Amino acid sequence: MIDIVLCASGSDEVRIVHDLAMDRSRPARVVRRCADLTETLAVVSAGIGDVVLVDLSVRGLSRDAVATMLRGAAVIGLRSREESEATTVGLRDVLSSDAPIDEILATVTAAVSGGEEQDDWVQEAAAEPAQEAGRLVAVWGPTGAPGRSTIAANLAAETALAGHGTVLVDADTYGPSLSQLLGVLDEAPGLVAAARAHDRDTLTEETLDALLPVVQPHLRLLSGIGVPGRWAELRRGAMDGVWNALRRRGETVIADIGPVLEEDEELSYDTAAPQRNSAALSTLEAADAVIAVVGADPVSITRLLRDHGRLEELGVQELHVIVNRVGAPVPGDRLRDLIASRMQVDSLHLLPDDPVACRTAVWDGALLSEAAPRSPLRRGLRDIAASMLVPAAEEDGAGGEPEAGASPAPARGWRERVLERARR
Repeated sequence: MIDIVLCASGSDEVRIVHDLAMDRSRPARVVRRCADLTETLAVVSAGIGDVVLVDLSVRGLSRDAVATMLRGAAVIGLRSREESEATTVGLRDVLSSDAPIDEILATVTAAVSGGEEQDDWVQEAAAEPAQEAGRLVAVWGPTGAPGRSTIAANLAAETALAGHGTVLVDADTYGPSLSQLLGVLDEAPGLVAAARAHDRDTLTEETLDALLPVVQPHLRLLSGIGVPGRWAELRRGAMDGVWNALRRRGETVIADIGPVLEEDEELSYDTAAPQRNSAALSTLEAADAVIAVVGADPVSITRLLRDHGRLEELGVQELHVIVNRVGAPVPGDRLRDLIASRMQVDSLHLLPDDPVACRTAVWDGALLSEAAPRSPLRRGLRDIAASMLVPAAEEDGAGGEPEAGASPAPARGWRERVLERARR
């Protein structure tokens, strides 16, 4: 006898239960009728049921929820004919909710028994990026505000100024700030919307384009969670899918992530729980390169050295270090020796302390290329982007100083008009 856990709605639930109860010779029975997704997950985790029949319109149903149920039972989706959203949340078997009971039973039996042509209890994988996928670069740094967001935003801007398509992502679940740094008003939580769309299998190219307003030519922004309290909406599986979708665009993706790399939630809960640091962990595991931003002080450098082992555990292969706010009394050579002698890095860059340029840019909601184009800090960031982020074929057009008669950097009003059009 096959035990069915049913999470359906209205007349569909009544019909399925009635049809199975009317003929006791059938090889299946409904052992639990669940009111919502939370109850369904609890029932499956308790080991009740061989198959879950779940309405795809149930509130909160996502790829992660399906993956959780698949650990203990086969899962079959039910979709009403009026359902406009053609999502399957990765399910291999999806039936019409008004399908005859014999068709439902045949699918249930096949899902439980499995076979050579169909592995049982398997969720379809999300689409992987193509061979020509874009490059994902994570900008990380230890706690203590070493300047991660400022560097991420301006490296993305310099890459875009070189003519290369770039997407800047605010994936910091502790202190999201890129929208404020770029002067984006009426911020919408773009990353949350992208994660939710992936969970529902609706993260198409058109959907993603709508979530990526143009900040300047060749530069788009995927805004963060807005307020730190929304971190629970960014689960690991959804973030993995968002990175794949972004990389399929073939552009450089620069992600600003939070400083904490622990997996403490998994250690504290017996059941599947959201992770505060899942966005950062997912980014680091998927990244082609990691830029570690550290302040030019012993506290920040010590934190970097202590976290280096954790970065290696997460599989970081290409690591670049940027020492920010370098100035008297410690010379740059001493900082280079201090870091290079204790950890292996692919490159190490020093950026000068330039508080006036940074404050001017922040208060204007501008990039350094707009607010202080000739400042030493902007020049340093431009050189780093040219050496690390701009493809070799595009370096010839990379942002040197404006030539005589060249157009200046776009004005703030231009960017605000573009963002306003994108929000519409």
